[in-house]
Amino acid sequence: MNSRIKSISAFLGILMMVSCVKSNETESSPYCGIISFGVSNIVSYVPYKTSSGETVTQKKTVDGSNILFDINQQEGTIKTANPLPNWINLTKVVPTFSCYGTLVYITGDYMQVVTSGTDSLDFTEPHTLRCISTDGLYWKDYITTFDKNSDVQDTIVWESMANNLSLDADEHKSLMVSAMYKDIYGADSLVRRTFVFSNNSSGQPQVTSTTERSQATTWMTPTVLSGADGTIDFNSVMVHNGELYALDDQNKLYKSTEAAKALTWTKVANTNLTRLLASDGVYLYGYNGTKIVSTKDYTTWNEVGDQALDMLPETDIYNFYHTSYTNDKIIIVMMGGMTSKNTGNGVTWYKITDTVEEDEDPDPWDYMAVSSENAYGCPYLQEASTICLNDKLYMMGRGTDGKFAGMYRSEDNGISWHLQSTKWRLPEALDGNNGAASMVLVGNVLYVMQKGGKVWKGTIK
Repeated sequence: MNSRIKSISAFLGILMMVSCVKSNETESSPYCGIISFGVSNIVSYVPYKTSSGETVTQKKTVDGSNILFDINQQEGTIKTANPLPNWINLTKVVPTFSCYGTLVYITGDYMQVVTSGTDSLDFTEPHTLRCISTDGLYWKDYITTFDKNSDVQDTIVWESMANNLSLDADEHKSLMVSAMYKDIYGADSLVRRTFVFSNNSSGQPQVTSTTERSQATTWMTPTVLSGADGTIDFNSVMVHNGELYALDDQNKLYKSTEAAKALTWTKVANTNLTRLLASDGVYLYGYNGTKIVSTKDYTTWNEVGDQALDMLPETDIYNFYHTSYTNDKIIIVMMGGMTSKNTGNGVTWYKITDTVEEDEDPDPWDYMAVSSENAYGCPYLQEASTICLNDKLYMMGRGTDGKFAGMYRSEDNGISWHLQSTKWRLPEALDGNNGAASMVLVGNVLYVMQKGGKVWKGTIK
């Protein structure tokens, strides 16, 4: 066998070397190789025992966009960048890919031509994917491995990643934005960027950011936000449809993007909003001083709630939404935070959005009142950060004493919260300390950004 290496991405100035082999004399080979690789959502049915001892099955779905792969062109390997949950079923995995030539799945003596986004394959064990050139004379093999955690513990393992995050302000906010781009070959390329917003010593809003590939080891120099008529309120920044939205001190609405790295902001509308509250991927929600309103076009705002407005979150507002398992057209939306009207607990709100009807008068927001029977209401946490993972909510923040209170979890959409005292703990060096910190979820990895520049990476097992 003879081989010839050719560059297939000189346009970017990056040499991705693809080796194609042929069973005769050395020749200049045509392109053959996998350019990008991903998978569709993976559904698993996991048995577990109830408190009564009965065995039941729970449907669990892993978002395919959260599963990243490392392609090593030199060694001919494709591997998951992070371990997958131990319970995941890899017998019917639908790969999505771009390649030069035809892709073939090989197991033993069996070979199957694979269509991206259509064919399901068994990756319980490592298997060979062979990319064959269009003339059928050349090929390149990739050993494809899906790594799973070795145990079934629901736990998190922390490691220190960096000390170079320029973050001196106690008050800050962290968000993650996912953006899809077309590369020069026309393949979809996913970029996840983590943003950290704060004020500089002059009180001007600034931002720094890092990409997923750097694993929070390299950060941009903090830069003041530009483009707004007034001053952007960084506490109002939220993600809506893959873009960042915020209000300035003149109640005008602005947006920025991952491509702009949140440095430059463009005015979307003049509004009378005093707060941005939430997004469900369909509507953007805000508060105008008298009622909760929603919009699709940023011009027309419809009323979606005027009850219990004194219990709306005023600070540390968090928001998430997810699609219901029972009906993939229904989105459950949550928001919460702190209000000066209730110092005993945080507050939690919810609503449901029907994306099929595209209702211009969506269901109103409802406040989840904390009853005397509920001893596990939303905790009162300053600078609270919340993430949603596998339909569970996790929250961290500081208690009334200014120290980190630990990690809380809710398994019922924010109705009850429980302090995680064993497996889901904060880093030991952080737990109980003073000084603000915030967290984001990137795939199945948590990052905690701490005042003073310390960054922690938590791998979920």
